[in-house]
Amino acid sequence: MGQDRTLARGARAFGALLTAALALISLAWIIRDFTKAHEVVDVWWNWAGLPARAEDGVWVTSFLEPTLMLLYSVAAVTAFRSSSSAAILTCTGLLTVAVRTPGLWNLNADWMQGVPDGLLSKVLFSTIATVVIGAVLVVTAVVGRRPAQSVSGYGPSGYGVQAAPDPADEPPAGPTRGGAVAAFLLLGACGVVLAAWEIRTWQQNGWDRYEMTLTGERTIVRLLDAPSGWVLWAVVLLTLVAAVAALAGVAFSRPFGLIAAAPLLALGLFAMAFDLKTELIEHFGELGIEAQLHILTDAFEVAVGCALLVALSRGERRDSSTVPSYQGGTAPYGAPPRAW
Repeated sequence: MGQDRTLARGARAFGALLTAALALISLAWIIRDFTKAHEVVDVWWNWAGLPARAEDGVWVTSFLEPTLMLLYSVAAVTAFRSSSSAAILTCTGLLTVAVRTPGLWNLNADWMQGVPDGLLSKVLFSTIATVVIGAVLVVTAVVGRRPAQSVSGYGPSGYGVQAAPDPADEPPAGPTRGGAVAAFLLLGACGVVLAAWEIRTWQQNGWDRYEMTLTGERTIVRLLDAPSGWVLWAVVLLTLVAAVAALAGVAFSRPFGLIAAAPLLALGLFAMAFDLKTELIEHFGELGIEAQLHILTDAFEVAVGCALLVALSRGERRDSSTVPSYQGGTAPYGAPPRAW
């Protein structure tokens, strides 16, 4: 993911196909839950953490499925034509492996009972495939790199007609200076807040109970659930690394920060849906200080996710390479900043 390196066309195409496959896997399980729900809206409330009844008593998807499906769809579309495709594939692959790995041991656990063997096997094989694809995305981003090419803007003869450049061959764009500072502050603040809440939960519940939120033991409600503590610490790590990268102004911090916005938005949106449905927001003034802070944190996550999308939507290239001018003194060709 070096500043002056991009992915070969074949690697970009392969990575786009893999992310599209991940999106289809998530979509397939979402459709399965829709077919088992008494009402379509029950699937939404299931994602929000509210009890809802499934036809066979088993839900497969959690809030991660719609979140990842949307992320994979965007990554598949942008990775093929983006100069930041290496960073997009790497970050997407790492996030996939992080949130899907706990399923490898939980779906094989002795305490996972009451689930039809056929369904459990399908979910396990799906999880294994997803983890493998996530790892292959990272490998593809590493082995498919090549030096970025400066845009010449000239025809085959060296002068005369400008050639249409492939944006994916240009050096990747980093965040603007204002966007980098904003991303650092937003990501850093959100990472610290989430970490503080997890430490608070640990203190309240003790290690024995808190450990289950990290491993998922007897806490998994949906088959594709990831342990709550595991997910939150993964998001904390993601946001803090992205914050430091943004402050340094490195090119990969833009897709890293934009991808970090996905779980932050999802955590906040589904938590806010829970708060609204249970009328916690309506009775906000009657709640204790800690419950109020939880609701404010949910709103903060949504605000940070939206702000990150704005702050990192544009980028700039900070290398000094420019295209030589014509002998007659024509100004050099300059590519505009790109969104990825």
